Amino acid sequence: MKKILIFALTIFVYSLVSAQNADEKKYLLTNKTNTFGISTLGFLDPYLSPLTYSGFGLNYEYQTNRFLSVQHTDISIQTKFNIETGIALNPQMSSDMLYLGANYGWGLQYHFAPFHGFRFLAGGLLDLDFGMKNVERNINNPVNLDMSANLNLTGVAKYDIPLRHKTLKLQLALQTPVLGYMFVPKAGASYFEMFDLGNMTDAFHFSSLYNKRGLNSVFTIDVPFNRTVWRFGFKTIDLRYSANDLVFNRSEFSFLIGTTFDTFNFAGRKNKAPANFISTNN
Repeated sequence: MKKILIFALTIFVYSLVSAQNADEKKYLLTNKTNTFGISTLGFLDPYLSPLTYSGFGLNYEYQTNRFLSVQHTDISIQTKFNIETGIALNPQMSSDMLYLGANYGWGLQYHFAPFHGFRFLAGGLLDLDFGMKNVERNINNPVNLDMSANLNLTGVAKYDIPLRHKTLKLQLALQTPVLGYMFVPKAGASYFEMFDLGNMTDAFHFSSLYNKRGLNSVFTIDVPFNRTVWRFGFKTIDLRYSANDLVFNRSEFSFLIGTTFDTFNFAGRKNKAPANFISTNN
């Protein structure tokens, strides 16, 4: 009888410890954000035209953020994917420029909170940028490509505003290119000559603060509702770069709206979902 009681007590204590460990287990969440934007655009592309084209565009961005690991919650991994399309006109409205662009970035950010209520992130982001501009009235050279790889410095400031029943989250994110490699053709050089004949002389250039400067800023506010968290804000881009005696400029102002949420992925044998999680895969 005594052995049975000791065995039952051991099982009881083990179950309590296991339950406590399960409650204390930390799960690494991934924050995912989808935003849509309506923007005003401005392009100066001397390869296509000496005039500045202005117009409107639409953009979409998918962004993820998560900590490096459960043990390292002072460093986070960020990924971005952005696509954009737009149309712009010259000042005389006699010609239009069609634009299509995409950008993918991956980076790390260090978190610190020097003041109560404020959080700051600083780090770097590697990105690949691709854009295509088309001016149909140009007969010989109607298209120009924007292609570059960049190392950017990034910084984020966050501040929470607690209200009675919810908390508003303010965020200001800044990004600027530092080093990179970009494609800029010579004025008058045809794409047939460059790509079909292989004449790439002076088409690719290293970039630095000397010949490429810009600032990408995004200000947002997250507003929680009953089942979702909505994000509202605006984005500005001011980019200027030069090569082959050509000076290019891109400016943008966007109004943003989207949603943000946290997810947790269950995969493999070591990362099983808790028993109270219901899935169609069970």
